[in-house]
Amino acid sequence: MKPSSPTTRQPSDSAPAFSRLGIILKPDGGEAMAEVYRNLVAVAEAHGVEWALEEDAENPAPSIKAPRFSRDRIDRDLIVVIGGDGTMLNAARSLCLHDVPILGVNLGRLGFLADVSPIEVQDHLSAILEGRYSDERRFLLQGSLMRNDTRIMESVALNDITFKMRDPARMVEFEMCIDGTLVNQQRSDGVVVCTPTGSTAYALSAGGPLIAPDLHAVGIVSICPHTLSYRPIVVDARHLIEIRPVEGSRGGGVVSFDGQLNQPLEHGDVLAISKYEHDIRLIHPAGHDHYSLLRDKLCWSEQKF
Repeated sequence: MKPSSPTTRQPSDSAPAFSRLGIILKPDGGEAMAEVYRNLVAVAEAHGVEWALEEDAENPAPSIKAPRFSRDRIDRDLIVVIGGDGTMLNAARSLCLHDVPILGVNLGRLGFLADVSPIEVQDHLSAILEGRYSDERRFLLQGSLMRNDTRIMESVALNDITFKMRDPARMVEFEMCIDGTLVNQQRSDGVVVCTPTGSTAYALSAGGPLIAPDLHAVGIVSICPHTLSYRPIVVDARHLIEIRPVEGSRGGGVVSFDGQLNQPLEHGDVLAISKYEHDIRLIHPAGHDHYSLLRDKLCWSEQKF
């Protein structure tokens, strides 16, 4: 499915747009987490919305008795994630099968995914529950690690799947194919295969392009390649990308999903990357503007007087 551009919804009646809210928290969020949590619960209860806290999360405000829900048995129609982009990535991977919309409240740093600030959570959540919000779909990548015809690992990533060196003092050597056609063989610190969502993350730091979130495209960005001629590549998301460590490569490799799940690779392994069949639905405040977000987070056209 092609990732959609943000669509603004307007209220249709007095009933809340979402009636069963689930809350996922970043661990050890401190008092800042507790304050956002209390404000969020207050807004939900003021709108007559049934809310529940993830079953494994520590209650940041013990004076508030918290009903619980499980990610394995989703009975919510909106999930609010309080944390940073890392917490959002973790939630997206586990929730993508359930097609439940996700709203992120940013307690981290940049906050490209978790784009609601703590001081705005009451106003924005109230507007969202009243039906004033923007929503869009983002696709994920699926990675399968094959070893002698045996699949030893498979997972998904919203940002990126990265093949990189295991020994920081050495480079890895590998070949890459797209739909069975050899693209190149290279020596580098690795390669980042990213979605448009992930083009603002590791791939950007490695010199990759920013990819508009409504493009059905994947970025392939080499990390410190041992050649001056290599440049990032952008391909259609329907292609199959395969990465194979080269025999004799002295640097061991590891595959990483969103920088959170990691698995070593050996010579003879094949890492196959393709578009995942399920996507996620992100909820934003009404009037969400991706380019305004870039200007703000990346400090474009910043002037100091």
